[in-house]
Amino acid sequence: MAVSASLEIHHINVSQGDATLIINRDLAKVGQALDAAKIPRPTDPIDWVPLVLSETGRNAKATLLGTVNNALLIDGGDDDYGGDVINALEAHGVVNPKKYWVKGFSILATHYHDDHIAGLRSVFKERKEKVTVGKNKKKTVKVEIVERYRPDIMYYNAFRKKVDPDTDRLFNLKEDIKTAKTASEAWTDEFPIYPAGYSDEGETEFTKISLGTGVDGIPITVSVYAAGQAVRWTKGNYWSIEGKSKKVDQNDQSIVVMLEYGSFRYFLGGDIAGDGMADGGNTGDNAMDPAGKKFYSVHADVETRLRKALIKLYPATTTYKSGEPKFPWAAYCTVFKANHHGSSSSVDVYTLSALRPLLVAISSGFRVRFHNHPTQQVMNRVSKAKTPTWNLPDATTVPNSVDRVYITECAQKVRNTAFGVNLYGARICGDIVIRPTDESVKKIQDATKAGEKLVVQVYGSGLLSNVTDKSNALRPVTTDAPNPAKANAVAGGYALGPWLHEVTH
Repeated sequence: MAVSASLEIHHINVSQGDATLIINRDLAKVGQALDAAKIPRPTDPIDWVPLVLSETGRNAKATLLGTVNNALLIDGGDDDYGGDVINALEAHGVVNPKKYWVKGFSILATHYHDDHIAGLRSVFKERKEKVTVGKNKKKTVKVEIVERYRPDIMYYNAFRKKVDPDTDRLFNLKEDIKTAKTASEAWTDEFPIYPAGYSDEGETEFTKISLGTGVDGIPITVSVYAAGQAVRWTKGNYWSIEGKSKKVDQNDQSIVVMLEYGSFRYFLGGDIAGDGMADGGNTGDNAMDPAGKKFYSVHADVETRLRKALIKLYPATTTYKSGEPKFPWAAYCTVFKANHHGSSSSVDVYTLSALRPLLVAISSGFRVRFHNHPTQQVMNRVSKAKTPTWNLPDATTVPNSVDRVYITECAQKVRNTAFGVNLYGARICGDIVIRPTDESVKKIQDATKAGEKLVVQVYGSGLLSNVTDKSNALRPVTTDAPNPAKANAVAGGYALGPWLHEVTH
């Protein structure tokens, strides 16, 4: 049976920042693009997209433009990486350089820190230089900031004067949203998200983003479970979370989402924090050292309330029926994107023991600023070698479920000082691409008993930040053999991998 993957989750390498691109792809159109370029199709459709990308990089024979059903960009990294985000959007066929407005393309800003929103300016706007030569042959350069792309929908934390930071980057974002939504035609619909994820101030509906359907018409949806320092509980009722200082912490405001495609789930929590210490299940080498935390790094514990909410809202499957997703335990997620780049105050052991992910993805680095991410405490918590079992609040334990940790990039040396965190075999990939196979999603959906395996493919771009200062250095990308072993160039142009992971449902 041929293997395919309609859903793609791209963690774009923006070093110390976040940019996640989620795509629902029409693989039949990718096949047509290969045929039009007279490039032989690999047997498995799952290999077609990487092959088109590798061919595009070499000689632009094929393009992915026109193959995207829906796409959602969550955050855009810092200023320095805006161009990388644009490159990803264009290379993957999400946007058309010849058109402003992009149907089916949405943007979500989790919170208002520069390493999450500053790069979005490059998506909305473009800097152009116009050179004119006068009669005296003197050149004059005129710089203009012009519109680049206009998303279909813009999701963001509802603006609140007493909460929003007074920064140039947020001013730019507000200006860009206003320009896009007031266009004379093909304008952007704005969608402010209120505390706990409500889609309006009347507290009637929670925000849910549709990305269309995958195999057999199975919906691909993104649901909001926390926002504005509040966690969803029941309709008309939510938990507000008290901050730990008088000043508003933007990390605590982060929008938290769960993506669902059949029995595949992907969790993304922006920069929310947990407890970091014993109240979050972190003891010994897993515990945060509060003495090392600056005043601006003391965050509210959003994870604890969120964990309890997810356990309530996402029960385990007890009766297996055809046509429904199946989950081995409450709050389960297949892939956990580490909160706050792997900060020691985030990714509590209790959070991990509730979600029990198969894979963990970490977006980290040292540019534009270095925050010692990922921290040793988080790497200890997610590593089976270091922490083979996770504590539960009732003092029982569950097995560490993480099959592999994937990291965008990780420092080796910063300002001539070694960054000695033990990664316990985590793979460094540059861009990280995660794709559940359609066939395994369908098998679990159709199953009437437990035992079917969900298969997830992961591969990397191998592209790390350019380091010119010799006082800084990055750890090299991972080059272990792909699984299953096959000639990468022939099987689809994978730079790193692909690697396969399985979990039983």
